[in-house]
Amino acid sequence: MNGTLALLIPILAISIGLVAVIGRQRIAEQKLKLRHMQMTSVDDAVHRATEVEIAKLKERVATLERLVTDDDRRLSDEISRLRPRDTNPGA
Repeated sequence: MNGTLALLIPILAISIGLVAVIGRQRIAEQKLKLRHMQMTSVDDAVHRATEVEIAKLKERVATLERLVTDDDRRLSDEISRLRPRDTNPGA
């Protein structure tokens, strides 16, 4: 019985060591996966915000292009319509 116990103790110690090493490796892998998922979600949010900003800039550029390429008479008429009109021009 003593011989069996003497053989069982080193086997048990080696097994515990292996379990600890494998467990540590698995935890490191899980942390790496979690960090990757977090970075991906941040990248997605940045990408969405960039797309929204690009869409706004495209709208502004389209408006500026309309203003630049518009003939002077139509632009002048539009500006005149937007100006407040005096009800009593002589006053």
